[in-house]
Amino acid sequence: MAMQAFLRWVTCAALVSAPTLPHAGEEPSAMHQALESAFVDWLGSNGTTGLIGASVRDTNGSWQTHRHITRADTGATVADLASVSKSITAVCMMDLVDDGLADWSNPLHNFVEPAPDVTLGELVTHTSGIGPDVTQIAMLGWLGQTAGDSGHFSRQVLDLVNARGELGGTRGQYNYNNENYAILGLAIETITGQPFFEACAERLELPASIQPGPESGVFQPWGGLASDVDGYLQFMQTHFGEGSRIASDPFALPHVALGGGAYYGMGMVFRPFRDSYNFWHFGALCFPNRLRTGSFAVIWEGKVGVLAMYDECIDEGAMGDLDATLSAAVFGDRP
Repeated sequence: MAMQAFLRWVTCAALVSAPTLPHAGEEPSAMHQALESAFVDWLGSNGTTGLIGASVRDTNGSWQTHRHITRADTGATVADLASVSKSITAVCMMDLVDDGLADWSNPLHNFVEPAPDVTLGELVTHTSGIGPDVTQIAMLGWLGQTAGDSGHFSRQVLDLVNARGELGGTRGQYNYNNENYAILGLAIETITGQPFFEACAERLELPASIQPGPESGVFQPWGGLASDVDGYLQFMQTHFGEGSRIASDPFALPHVALGGGAYYGMGMVFRPFRDSYNFWHFGALCFPNRLRTGSFAVIWEGKVGVLAMYDECIDEGAMGDLDATLSAAVFGDRP
């Protein structure tokens, strides 16, 4: 119902053989226009509207951002990040670990009780064995509701997980599940003594345009944040851009192999690419007659970042085509 499909498309994000980024050494405008044109064509092919932001590092190492909106209401510049929100949750926990307030090997019991016997590192990589994902059903009932002081329904998720009694999956084996990030949000609250979003916004100095979604905010840690393109691109540049803590060596942080040369870690899928890495993630919130929206965040080699947000739920084929179309705009070839 909500956010399962994105990870069935994990093998792309630049499986191409281009020797260099084609506009390296030039002004970013050519790449901006290529990405805008590719996205507009894709929107047309899928009968929807949306907005795109593209940031390119120029020859001075500065980020130059271009944005384009195809919505009838050109003032509607904010959209749901959906599961792209997970990257913010993961980076927030990483910040706590880096400050010595937790360790990836810590059992969840250290922070939340009662709780399954899993570690923080297993939660962030979806290898906890927790499942099946009850949020895929529960989210429809929670959408647009009031969730008390915390602002999200993560405690209810944990209650449902505890009620199952046993892990439904295999610990150590990858299984994408929103419950992992809901529970990670609770651990962040225990460690910081603050509500999840307040803690992460403060610690990460999030751009002001990143906020809990007006309806989806009750899903904050696993898929309930919203942003304009500039806000999330700034976050992605800081934490996944060239020279960042994560992009310097994602293998030094919790990660799991997905097959096809792709890995999952820090709320993003990633792939080694030449002497760098590409990071990407899809998101979707698909509730009939309520909310239908999708997102795709990607950063290639730490130098070109895109956030594409579209006003419809799409199938796996369209997801793959968006990935390939934008990659072709950057590298001049389709995977």
